Order: sequence, then structure tokens, then C-alpha cells
Amino acid sequence: MDRFSEEVAALMREVAAQEIMPRFRALARHEVEEKEKDDYVTIADRASELWLTPRLLNLLPGSHVLGEEAASADPSLLSLLESDMPVWTIDPVDGTKNFVDGLDTFGVMLSLIENGSVTRAWIYLPVTEELVMSARGEGAFLYAAGNMQRLGAGAAPADPAAQAASFYVRFMPEDWRTAITAHAGTVGQQSSFLCSAVDYTNVAKGCHDFVTYHRMLPWDHAPGSLILREAGGVVRDMATGEDYAPRTLQGPHLVARDEESWHCTAERIRALRNAQSS
Repeated sequence: MDRFSEEVAALMREVAAQEIMPRFRALARHEVEEKEKDDYVTIADRASELWLTPRLLNLLPGSHVLGEEAASADPSLLSLLESDMPVWTIDPVDGTKNFVDGLDTFGVMLSLIENGSVTRAWIYLPVTEELVMSARGEGAFLYAAGNMQRLGAGAAPADPAAQAASFYVRFMPEDWRTAITAHAGTVGQQSSFLCSAVDYTNVAKGCHDFVTYHRMLPWDHAPGSLILREAGGVVRDMATGEDYAPRTLQGPHLVARDEESWHCTAERIRALRNAQSS
């Protein structure tokens, strides 16, 4: 881990200790709001983002910040992605609903986007104190219990009955939703963590095989996309065949442990979609 990455990791641990974990399973009713149906924000989300923003800007002079809560209040901030300036993305508490419900499946996610591409990424899971991070071209690494491990996602099982996957279809167009749901019926193990930080980490660690997403907000996907690619995985649009990029805001995207399994699974889903219209 280089010094720059260490400094960012230290900020993530500090913000979790100061602003997030003291509120875990201790939220008052007035500290939770529903921005829209099933989309929550808490005092921990806002305090974490406000704490991180100036410190990241100081760490990289001339950079800008695109935080989830700031963009929720002012969607025009997404236009920062259209420039080539360095942009930090902040997901201050990914998996907010889980956090509200007292579940341990939530995390903090940061990425650095330069010239429209993700160059650095960090995911921190405060409950287990696992930190996953990556720099483009340098691999992905897991830091846990005082140990460092280089991540390799490996290959997914060829038989769908032996696979483990999460199929999120809430925002999918109807044709893709129907096809993905039909394919999901052939997969042996399904889970729904409702937390990108956990999903991407699990796939990069090789203990989960696939995830589908449609809404591709950068704070949710930029960090995990780089980490997974550096671990040998794939994040790609099934309709266009294009790899995920931060300026892409919708799918249908398939996340996979390896190239071959991405192609096999995407082809199965596309075939089911085509069969509907024939």
C-alpha cells in the first residue's frame, strides 16, 4: 500500500469510528429519513460525507468531490463526471437500509476518477474491519485481521446449480427483468445483501459468482468495478457489451468473477430475453 492509499484508508477508518459506528443500532427516529420509497438517509450518512469531503480535497489539491448525499440534494453535481478533472466519489454509508435495520452488511466506499476512468478504489466494512483497495494496474488487496491478501476472484462454476448470485432487478426494464428472473430460477444459491460494498467484495474474494444491476450510480459502482477488475473479474453491460465506466448511469450490467462465466451467463439471459419477443 502506497502512502496515498494509506492516508485514504486511515480516513475511512477514522470516519467510521467517529461518525458511523457510534450510531450503529443507536439511531433515534428523527435521525432517519426516507428520501423516496425504500431509499433511506441517516445522520450517519450525512455526517460521514461532510467529514470526508474536505479531507479528500486537501489530500489531492485541485480535485472535486461527488458525494451521494450532495448529489441527492443537487443532481447537477453528476456533471462533474463529464470533465477530465480528478473526482472523488463518496458513498458514506452504502447499505443504509441495512444500517437502519441493525444489520452488519454496510460499508464506506470511495473512488478516485481521473479522465473519466477509475484509477483508485477503496471499500471499508466497519463491522468486520475489512478493507479492500486497488490502484489501476496494481491488483486488488484485502486487509483484514492484520494480514494482507492479494485478491483473485477465480472462475465461477460452469453449472448454474452450483453458482451463487444476487439478482437485483428493481430498476430493470421489463424485458430484462423477466429474462433475469427466469435465469435466476436455474441458479443454486441466491442472496440479496442490498449493499454494493458487500456484493463487490464477495465477488472479488471469489465467494460469490454474479450480480446484476441496472441503476449504476457512480458512488455505488466505481469503487467495486475497479477492485473486481483488478481481481480478474468483469463488470459489463449485457445490452451493449461495453465495460462499465463511471459516466454510464444505467445497465443492464452483469458483474462476474471471470470473463468466461460473464459471457456464458450473459448469453443465457440474452437468449431468454430474445425468446420473449419471438
